[in-house]
Amino acid sequence: MTGHLYFDLTEVLLSTSGKRTQYYGIARTAHEIGREAALLSEDISFVVFSFGMQQFYEVAWHKRQDGSVEFDLPKDVDQKWVRSYFGKNLILPIIFRLLNRATPRKNRDNWLKHAGHLKPVAIKSGTFFSAARPKLIVDMVRVLHERGSKAAIVPLLHDFMPLHDRVTKRFRKHDRNFLADNRYLIEHANRILTNSNFTAKELEIFVEKGMLPVPHGPVNVVQLVHHCPDGIAEPEISVPSQPYLLTVALNLGRKNIEVVLEALRQLHANGKPVPQLVIAGSHRKRLRRYALRPAFRAIQDKIVFIDNPNQTDLVKLYKGALALVMPSKLEGWGLPAGEALWCGTPAICSTAEALQEVCGELGIYFEPADAAHLASIIHQLISDDEFRHDLQAKIIQSKPSLRTWRTVACEFLNALNQNPPVPKELL
Repeated sequence: MTGHLYFDLTEVLLSTSGKRTQYYGIARTAHEIGREAALLSEDISFVVFSFGMQQFYEVAWHKRQDGSVEFDLPKDVDQKWVRSYFGKNLILPIIFRLLNRATPRKNRDNWLKHAGHLKPVAIKSGTFFSAARPKLIVDMVRVLHERGSKAAIVPLLHDFMPLHDRVTKRFRKHDRNFLADNRYLIEHANRILTNSNFTAKELEIFVEKGMLPVPHGPVNVVQLVHHCPDGIAEPEISVPSQPYLLTVALNLGRKNIEVVLEALRQLHANGKPVPQLVIAGSHRKRLRRYALRPAFRAIQDKIVFIDNPNQTDLVKLYKGALALVMPSKLEGWGLPAGEALWCGTPAICSTAEALQEVCGELGIYFEPADAAHLASIIHQLISDDEFRHDLQAKIIQSKPSLRTWRTVACEFLNALNQNPPVPKELL
């Protein structure tokens, strides 16, 4: 796959605020791969998509004093996305357009106010790549096809979590839409990238079940990272002075923070020391209400919520923690687990296959429903200094083998036949 590469930064744009910008998850992935790819390839342009204007726009970039890349993205470009694709249902798009008639106008007005200086770009050929959520890429691909673009389409697929509920009553409207979006992308993709071997295997499984179509082109695995770069923002928080466990971007349900709270409750009930629990990430009212349940009254003074820490503070939290706990029932990759290892901090993870792919022999594992086992691991970390120090030493010694964003960008460009130089860590 050759020709000019158009790299989509729409997820990054939607996360860019004039007050404060912190990229998590998918936006973080697109941002970091893009920054490294800019330094590795001259045959690349960065674009964003306006849902109001139904048009792609080019994004410039420049080097900071430290040599890293900064994209010249406008701030506060609020583009409200409205679903326009419903699989084979021809009626729902009409209904949604009627119910959301004002949204395109608001999107256009906001775009002209905050991003009117960006230059439109016509993607007629080459390769279009996006790591955005499938529902966003669908709109972009439809516009490309409507305008006769011959560009090859390459999405990065992160996971297929909602499809696991297909045979249950929990397969909701959101999940059905997720299925339709992924079907559309796979049908129109010339090549597919996945963020882990696990996600690639999931794709095969759902194809075999008939839920997803057979891909037309190759499927390449580009595993994500362990790399956790230092931030450039000023620190805003103080790290807890008492020993603490860290969770990042956890929630109820699939992210399974319930088992962490239960493990701490059991430690207290058994008369064992309970560390503080720092819950870092988006402000989640439902999670906070859950933590205030009477069942957790004895440990509520141990829980510390830190909303949206900047990168500087996140690195400090990783480095100061006894361990990161990542109890997810399913993951596509698991960035926090890798980032903890990069910072020399133990990662206590569920036995989810993707998390074992991230951490390998450096991780400590428990079954995602086994709060008692998790409690015993936590107690061992607190009470057994030799165990903790040996584990940390093993992690630190393994750092040269951990994956960086430069490694990921090189493998990404190689998958698209862009032929970047090989990074030192791969030599």
